[in-house]
Amino acid sequence: MNSKKIEKYMEIGFCVVVFALLLVWAGIQPFNASPDEYMRLDVINYVFNHGALPHGGDAAIRNDLWGISYAFQPYLSGILSALFMKVTSIFTTNDGALLMAARMVNVFFGVGTTFITMRIGKRLFKDEAKWLFTALVALLPGAFFLFTYVNNDGIAIFSTALMILMWARSMQDGWSLKTCMGLAIGVSVCALAYYNAYGVILCSIIFFVATVLTCREKKFDGNFLVKRGAIITGIVLVLVLWWFIRSYIIYDGDFLGLNTSSIYAQQYAVDELKPSNRQTMQSMGNSIVDMFFYVHPGWINNWLITVMTSFIGTFGYMSVYMPWTLTKLYMVFLGVGVVGVLFGLKKGFFDMRGSIQNRKENIFRWCMALAIIIPVALLIYYSYASDLQAQGRYIMSALIPLMYFVAWGYRQVLQYFVKSKQVREIFYWGSVALILVGLLYTTFAVFVAQYI
Repeated sequence: MNSKKIEKYMEIGFCVVVFALLLVWAGIQPFNASPDEYMRLDVINYVFNHGALPHGGDAAIRNDLWGISYAFQPYLSGILSALFMKVTSIFTTNDGALLMAARMVNVFFGVGTTFITMRIGKRLFKDEAKWLFTALVALLPGAFFLFTYVNNDGIAIFSTALMILMWARSMQDGWSLKTCMGLAIGVSVCALAYYNAYGVILCSIIFFVATVLTCREKKFDGNFLVKRGAIITGIVLVLVLWWFIRSYIIYDGDFLGLNTSSIYAQQYAVDELKPSNRQTMQSMGNSIVDMFFYVHPGWINNWLITVMTSFIGTFGYMSVYMPWTLTKLYMVFLGVGVVGVLFGLKKGFFDMRGSIQNRKENIFRWCMALAIIIPVALLIYYSYASDLQAQGRYIMSALIPLMYFVAWGYRQVLQYFVKSKQVREIFYWGSVALILVGLLYTTFAVFVAQYI
């Protein structure tokens, strides 16, 4: 059996393991054991029962506490969940079966993200670092959790993976029609998934324009840029524009639905949750640094550490914790990889005068870095000025860029200090094994133990 067949079977086996573990997580947790699942399911049930999309302020789905619903924002995954429920209802209308059907959408997005991450890794890394990258993305407990209940985070991660795969393909194959169409689909899915992930759409635009204008044999080819850009834009408009036109019509010109959502919150939310009554760190005269070290009565750690630990893995309504020692081990491992980026900083980010391929890779890394900065900056601003949130899921669109830099950083360190290819391979495979063990321990000793 040749190495390509072995690798193919390994990839299939890895996806099967991910699918099986996702089923365990999705099947074991009770309804609404995870953030806002009941509010998401209110919208899905409306679509399931009425066969139509609701107004975000409809009293049938409007939450009594917050005065709003999640129907104000895009919810493509919710529409798919309603479709899965409709198919399931042909055979049974059992509440548990319908809930599992709704959750299966994110389970499939989890497996899809794993598959796409493998494709990205094979294009970005020529050694076993591709497996380290795949394991970091697919097996991080905090991200894994998001593929096991009803939310918009799963589809957001999937769409970012699809867009970044197109970036990687363009670096090797150029901006072919197939790659442009793939990018357009990724952008469209993201646009109908979650506003929090829109930063990767911006980075996709920057990457496309920068590589087309500076990384082709014919530089600054405006004609090619316009033609390929028109194809991408046209596909996106066909797939996405209907949602924003609908919002513009039913929300009196508010095509994003955000302002209308705030109006309903002010009118219908309980007094302490009305936007005008919320106390924020900004309104209390605190600085952003003060917020970083602020400890809410419901938190174990300060804001900064709470964001980090929940990104790595905190479950339920931020109440089910991994062992602190295990969380710290993840922090150390990820931190060392990020520091390792410094060993390739000059060549990987600032050497733009080399070959065309080298320029593409440099632009790619700048865009990946920006894809991390944007969601982090948005979370900081939102927590400081609007609603104090310390949840790592709000920056999960940075998952793939971050794990790329972790894997790339370790690759820089190993190539600098370790001359033996065999030793480097042992490190990569050993790391993958430990990451898998970490997820297995979290699955059975933390997550399953919590609900059984």
